[in-house]
Amino acid sequence: MITYGDHKRTENAQQLRRAADEMAESLGRMPCGIKRHAALVKLFVSVSELVQALADVDFEANGADINPPRQRQGARLLAGLAFEVARSWRSGFAVSGAIDPGLRQMLAALDCRGEVLTGTAEGYAHYALYPESYLGAAQKSGLDADTCVIGIRSIGLGLAAIVAAALGAPAPLSVRPVGHPFHRRIRADPALIGDWRKSPSARFAIVDEGPGLSGSSMHAVVAWLRESGIDTERIHLFPSHSGGPGAEASQDALETWSRCRKHAAMAFEHTFPGSPQIPALRDWVAEAVGSPQLSLIEISGGQWRKFHYASEDRWPPSQRGAERRKFLASAGRDRWLVKFTGLGQAGQRKAQTAQMLHDAGFGPQIVGLCHGFLVERWVDGITMDQSGVSREKLIERLARYLAWRAVNLRTLETGASLPMLADMAVHNASEAVGESRAAELRNWFSKQAPTKGLLRVEVDGRLHPWEFLVCADGRLVKTDAVDHCRGHDLIGCQSIEWDVAGARVEYGFSDSEVAVLSDRMEIDAKRHVDAGLIDYFEPCYLGFQMGLWSMAARSEDGPEKVRLTGAAKRYETGLIQFLDRSKLVAAQRHPAAN
Repeated sequence: MITYGDHKRTENAQQLRRAADEMAESLGRMPCGIKRHAALVKLFVSVSELVQALADVDFEANGADINPPRQRQGARLLAGLAFEVARSWRSGFAVSGAIDPGLRQMLAALDCRGEVLTGTAEGYAHYALYPESYLGAAQKSGLDADTCVIGIRSIGLGLAAIVAAALGAPAPLSVRPVGHPFHRRIRADPALIGDWRKSPSARFAIVDEGPGLSGSSMHAVVAWLRESGIDTERIHLFPSHSGGPGAEASQDALETWSRCRKHAAMAFEHTFPGSPQIPALRDWVAEAVGSPQLSLIEISGGQWRKFHYASEDRWPPSQRGAERRKFLASAGRDRWLVKFTGLGQAGQRKAQTAQMLHDAGFGPQIVGLCHGFLVERWVDGITMDQSGVSREKLIERLARYLAWRAVNLRTLETGASLPMLADMAVHNASEAVGESRAAELRNWFSKQAPTKGLLRVEVDGRLHPWEFLVCADGRLVKTDAVDHCRGHDLIGCQSIEWDVAGARVEYGFSDSEVAVLSDRMEIDAKRHVDAGLIDYFEPCYLGFQMGLWSMAARSEDGPEKVRLTGAAKRYETGLIQFLDRSKLVAAQRHPAAN
């Protein structure tokens, strides 16, 4: 099934450097505490994205990784910023004031001519992966300054700088694995590791956020080092978890994982343990809400359902492995939802969207952003799938909500193109319902003439009834409304018609109900809602959701697997019904052809 995607942005490197320098300058005015530390990590993440993007430009120009002067310059800058992060972390956020002025000079001297392709690192944006967690892993590894640290671009370059800073090792090298996602390989000059090969005492540390489904990126670097004459015993892996590669791992990758020594990044709770030296998430939130007696319980992995449903047999499905980490904070009668929304600019952007949603009357009250975690007032309400809200009110509320997004959340960010969406739907249909029905869908797409030049917005992407809360006063509050257009999936930002198609599927709206919804949106948004585009998006939405839930079901068992399988089957049935309706409409339009 095709569900994942990686959306890049073309940006001016000098503008990125200028923005980073402004972040660095602002640190000099900040007192010590979690806010300054978060701002420092934001700077580190931003510079990491810039430096890795510049390294990729050099890679494309040279056809291989060769570590030219600009890369060495960027790596030294990252290592210096990593040292600043480590210093702040070890002090328990007690460092205040400006960073080393030499780092700003290095940033100003960085060659930033031209444009670069950048993208948000998934670990920082979605999975609560903190660079500080690699400090602890490096400190416990037993390695020392005689270590060649190699980061796998993109996120691995910054993480490698963190490991190097913790070990007192030289600035890191980096490589970009290429090829099929499950069979990566390295194109790099053997001279990249230079004199390291001649030192029998030197060790090699490979740093990345994986392993993922195949573990092929880390394996590719290990294989390249072996070809360069480095014994496996000298190679150490720094992954983000200790779970090992997934179901697509080759035998060679599994052997690599078993033979190399591993130093997994510390879990979030161990990175910020709540000791007198390093304050924990509870302390950050207590400061934000002004309640020192705060208690915190985790409700990630579908545990939030316990607070909205009387019995487990009524629970909706949950993609537990992909859910953002979230906690319920309490102080007396006051409660807050604390949810990971991303480090650095990714988190700030989502917090701004969340505030806009609240101001417009669609989302919870926002309290603050604490180093990647958004704090919002807990909403006391029942999920819409248990509320009995009338369809008329539902359509009216959805129209207002979607029209607001269409007007206020316009964006230049990219998402999957229409042909990409169609290819995804056909591929997923082939896996789920067979090649014959997939051929019907392919033929249907070939006869469509969708709109060119989509007006992209930050779509909601998740209009499932359990994502709405109905309050005692009748208000509908949309939860979880800032993440999905920037998730680690194929869809990205789309035209608002994507959400209209999603609403049609999730609530079984008739053609006349969709027409009413569209008409009301046009009045509020003062823009046309394209019925043809809604039709085009419907099988794409069905195919995507079918793939999403079926893939989640593969990694579960017990009641959750049953719920996930049932969800995937519902979208599969919807896709079959769509194809049957399309055949009937075609037969009515061209009876002679039958």
